[in-house]
Amino acid sequence: MSSAIAGIGVLQAVVYLLFIRAVDLYEREPLSYVAAVFVWGFTVSVFVSALFESILQYTLAVVTNARFAHALTAVMGAPVIEECAKGAALFLVFLFSLLLARSRGEMEFSGVMDGIVYGSAVGFGFSLAEDLVYYAQFGPETFVVRRIFGGFGHAAFTSLTGVGIGLVPWVRTLPAKVSLPLLGLVGAMLLHAAFNLTATLFGALAYAFLFLVVLAYLVLIVLWLAFERRVIRQELYEETRTGTIDPREYPLMPTYLRRKLHYARLLSRGRFGHWRTDRRVHAAAVDLAFTKRLVRRSGDPAQLERVERLRERILRLRGVRVGESEVL
Repeated sequence: MSSAIAGIGVLQAVVYLLFIRAVDLYEREPLSYVAAVFVWGFTVSVFVSALFESILQYTLAVVTNARFAHALTAVMGAPVIEECAKGAALFLVFLFSLLLARSRGEMEFSGVMDGIVYGSAVGFGFSLAEDLVYYAQFGPETFVVRRIFGGFGHAAFTSLTGVGIGLVPWVRTLPAKVSLPLLGLVGAMLLHAAFNLTATLFGALAYAFLFLVVLAYLVLIVLWLAFERRVIRQELYEETRTGTIDPREYPLMPTYLRRKLHYARLLSRGRFGHWRTDRRVHAAAVDLAFTKRLVRRSGDPAQLERVERLRERILRLRGVRVGESEVL
């Protein structure tokens, strides 16, 4: 195995990981969480999947034949086992986030984009480990092809599980909270099974199917980012009337690029204190917008308390800035 080729594959996975986290424009997930999920996909998910798939394939081979057992494991067994192994990381992160929310009031794993980020992270880790195994078995050509054409496959599949989990805080009823993650997991299994079936029957044509899956995955990201931008615009407009948000700053809030340009201008003028304060105010304002919308959808009283705390935080930060006599 060439260490240079393997190293490029690892670098590619890391770039993908940082990219998908960066695409979460308005409320990025902690890098430590994302990295932990990636490592789970690279280690635990692969080990568990390999163990149970080997047991399944051996059992099927005893009652049928080796070729049929391999095909059946790939099409029916692997999608179920692998998506459960990867999805377990997402459930653990969600439970950890839920426990933190009870003590701090901040729900870290909430919404479609969070689910996509965590689902992609565990998928990137799993895909990298799987491709390294294929490299050892079939050589560098197979590894390169899988890295180029299939690098986003597991990320797209498991993102469905993440989306289902991410929507749990957004619904009120217990049946919806239970069914959404299960529907996401089943959807991930079905997509994965469809890809493996296509690969088994038609070989490389499966990558055409995967292209459509990844395209839908990217469209979902764009649509959710547009939804988040609309939420920020609508929820913060009310805050300009009550004085929580400065009307002069309001146009910056929903637009990621305008905020970044604003920060760049402050840095270029050497206004570092103002830059730090503005970033904190804007981050708290975006958090306020999402929390307000979450309250409307879920009716969670704990989140209602958090809305008031965020308003107080924004006013306190703005007061610090005014006290420094800095002009926008």
